[in-house]
Amino acid sequence: MPAFSHLFSSALTQELGDGDSTRLFTTGRRQDAVNRGLLEFADLTECFLRQSTIALVSGTREYNLLSTTNIPGNDYLRLSGKSLPEYVFTNDTGKITRLTGLDDFPFRSIGWLNQNDPGWRDSTGDVPSAYYERFDGGRRFFGLDRPAVFDSSETANIVLPYVARPQTMSDDTHVPFFIASTAAGASTGIRTDLEPYHQAAVHYAAYELEKLRLNTEAVQTQWQLFTNYVQRFMSAGRPKGGTQLRFGRSYFADARAKRWTDNDGAKAYPWPT
Repeated sequence: MPAFSHLFSSALTQELGDGDSTRLFTTGRRQDAVNRGLLEFADLTECFLRQSTIALVSGTREYNLLSTTNIPGNDYLRLSGKSLPEYVFTNDTGKITRLTGLDDFPFRSIGWLNQNDPGWRDSTGDVPSAYYERFDGGRRFFGLDRPAVFDSSETANIVLPYVARPQTMSDDTHVPFFIASTAAGASTGIRTDLEPYHQAAVHYAAYELEKLRLNTEAVQTQWQLFTNYVQRFMSAGRPKGGTQLRFGRSYFADARAKRWTDNDGAKAYPWPT
């Protein structure tokens, strides 16, 4: 697998030529541009997803996604558009109930909640039926339309897939899309399956560096080569077969509420309306 030293040196030289290696295309600029290429590719393709489990506190509505308490790797970029969050509730007998998807646990903007559920901010606790994101200065919150409320013998978690920021390569032996342990419990490893797309970072780096010598044609060419890799990845991950249209709003709240009961029907959790 090509290492960082190969990407920012010989692979990038093949695109830029061997001129201006000391004035414009310095080693530091090459390295920074390759790392930015990985970040751009990961953001556009969602190829680098990770998952974190956020332990909910009874009655608490919002959780900061830029806190290492909730995202141990501190590498959160944004919510995934491919994999959806899941609300997982475990009752005092160990029974697990999961809510996810457009019907049971959809994303709602704050504007949508204000318009369609005017009293949502006043809720002191219930079964969450949707989630939202909110920004506040240096914080980025994952919020529940209704805070989860549960007993001390029960637990509730959010299983959160998210688009992760690739680890910055700094050592010559580093490879793209590696994961170093940055906190207790954080996973380690290398996404070897993404090796066919490493060259995308090289083309993005060339796209940025060609701007320094005002080579407009080369800038456009390198950008096209980069986006070709993006499109190739997206095409390879596209589901086979047709797609299904779904309502943006669920009209089956009553049926859904009936499902939110223990097997013996002894403890019911009415779905909020």
